[in-house]
Amino acid sequence: MSKKECPIDAAGIKQIDYKDTTFLRQYITKFNKIVPRYYSGVALKNQRKLAQAIKRARYMALLPYVLNPRAPKAVVADVAPVEVAAPVAVEVKGDGLI
Repeated sequence: MSKKECPIDAAGIKQIDYKDTTFLRQYITKFNKIVPRYYSGVALKNQRKLAQAIKRARYMALLPYVLNPRAPKAVVADVAPVEVAAPVAVEVKGDGLI
């Protein structure tokens, strides 16, 4: 069995920046948990840096701690816009009191 190379080292990344949220989101599950080493293949040294960067990004509100289950789902761009009907004029007879 050959040794796997760390994807962070393979990309040539020396510093893991907590402000780079697109990179950090690769190592977060859909429930916003940090992906373990045995799934991501990251070396122990880089996993510690990665976890620290994710925690800093959460503290600085760049990444959410938890998901809001009541948040509206992402809108699909392929859906055609809905036409709004024109307001209907209502004729009031008498003094307008019901």
